[in-house]
Amino acid sequence: MRLRVTRRIRTANSEQWTLFDADRRDVQGDMENIGKIDLHYDEELVYCTLLLWKEFVANLGDDTVQAIVDDLMDEVTAPIGVPALYSLDFFTPSLSDYKFVTNDEDYEAEEDDEDEDAEVAGEEEEEETKPGSNGRSSNWS
Repeated sequence: MRLRVTRRIRTANSEQWTLFDADRRDVQGDMENIGKIDLHYDEELVYCTLLLWKEFVANLGDDTVQAIVDDLMDEVTAPIGVPALYSLDFFTPSLSDYKFVTNDEDYEAEEDDEDEDAEVAGEEEEEETKPGSNGRSSNWS
């Protein structure tokens, strides 16, 4: 398993990342989506909501899930110098229950344009994607 994160949005005090397993591919050949994390930075603490899809977590033990959390939190705090203390809410919803809803027509048009660009180029867009665990190997399968 090689964790990859894609930053979806960044504000002055928060970020949202989509989580992928670079070793697993979905039916379209893209890295498999394994969850997402929402981050809110405070002067003393990082507040997080972590979603790992039930389908991904189903075959993992508690130690492996904890190692994933530890690796993610190292990635969240170390490179940008924010406090290492965090408060994390962890959920394992089913990916089949996930729905994305927006009323922003421009957002939907941008997504369609990105899909077409990727198909034309014949490769994945990687510019916002970076390895998890600060580029180190993870100790979880």
